[in-house]
Amino acid sequence: MKIAYLIGTYPRLTTTFIDREIFALEKLGAEIKIFSIWRPDSALSQVQIQMIERIQYLLPVKLPSFLASLFSYGFGHPKKYFGTLYYLISQPHPSVKSRIKTLLHFGEGVYAAYEMRNFELDHVHAHFMDRVATIALVVGRLLDIPYSVTAHANDIYVDPVLLPEKMSEAKFVATCTEYNKSYLEQFGDGLFNHKLHCIYHGLIVEEYSPEENRMSETCRILSVGQLKEKKGFEYLLLACRILADRGCSFNCQIVGEGPLREFLTSRIKELSLENLVQLCGALPHEQVIEKYQAANIFVLPAILASDGDRDGIPNVILEALTMGLPVVSTQHSAIPEVVKDGKNGLLIARTVSDLANKKSVRLRIEDGPKLKVQVGRRPVINGHKPENMRVGCGSATLGLFAPLLKDSADEVIILDSHITGLLSEHAAGAFEGVKPSGIRLRFR
Repeated sequence: MKIAYLIGTYPRLTTTFIDREIFALEKLGAEIKIFSIWRPDSALSQVQIQMIERIQYLLPVKLPSFLASLFSYGFGHPKKYFGTLYYLISQPHPSVKSRIKTLLHFGEGVYAAYEMRNFELDHVHAHFMDRVATIALVVGRLLDIPYSVTAHANDIYVDPVLLPEKMSEAKFVATCTEYNKSYLEQFGDGLFNHKLHCIYHGLIVEEYSPEENRMSETCRILSVGQLKEKKGFEYLLLACRILADRGCSFNCQIVGEGPLREFLTSRIKELSLENLVQLCGALPHEQVIEKYQAANIFVLPAILASDGDRDGIPNVILEALTMGLPVVSTQHSAIPEVVKDGKNGLLIARTVSDLANKKSVRLRIEDGPKLKVQVGRRPVINGHKPENMRVGCGSATLGLFAPLLKDSADEVIILDSHITGLLSEHAAGAFEGVKPSGIRLRFR
């Protein structure tokens, strides 16, 4: 079977899962032809450097071939050409700008189909549900072959365009988490849900050799990921400041590159962590494995970004677990599908979500009592129930996160269904030394 793999920018250090997928298909006997829209402009692993030679890049276009593609399909196959163009442009778009982009992507699709026409392809597969999927749709129609697409994270959560259309036209849609699958199902209203499949990313386990003896006097913390908001690295820095204040012996390395490098560098200085936290930049996969081998613990405080971007199951978590590292991450997106709290790692932020859902939560206070709390009920403190106490989500949130909140603002106002309070007036705020801000509440 001859399959064209279509990717936006390839290869990249952040898409090694695509490398593994291609190699696995080839072992099964598939013949893979790789097409990428853009060439990579960053460091690559040795394996990826070797892959460059077999990849055909679509941009920048060769003008004679581009004009030939428009003429060939516009005049040679006008029904397919103009029918596909009308179908794409006539569908709902969030803005005029996005509609113009779709028009440009249609042109890229025509050019891609022209470049692929002589390979006798059986199938086209696009990675990511962004413009690459639009191009695959155009290629599929013009060459009369089926296409499929793999959805990941940013491509479906941040300003998606034509999601229902791309999925309804595809032979199948793969995604790497059940979380994503549930999200995508809502767009089809049952029409194409049978096409959706959760296929988790895998690893070539032989490439990972766990370090058996990790004992050391200094705890070596490792985190790996693009320096983007959704990775939550600022919270890792705040946690490191708390560890330093408590006299813990540790160092922390963050491997990755991205738009927040300058901001994180500034935060490291503001928090006086220059001797404890290092931004290592993007590293080839071979060197990342060496970092895993040297670490004692892996941390990734993934969060929901302000633009809606989020992780699925970060591949670095799979790699860390394969390397035998304990993982600390968040109760976010699909991470709980692989990290089982208290079994192969720890998930933070679960406590607040459980409290908000009125679930019973067990807490252990450092050098203090053991608690069992549930909203609206008396807390259990060391096995005893005080008669005059009740637990509210707002008060519990202040109590749990006072050390972080006090460094984030001069004052914190907490609201829930029946409590309005200030951090400076809360017992946890007083314990952390939060001074009155001058703000007074006129109601409770």
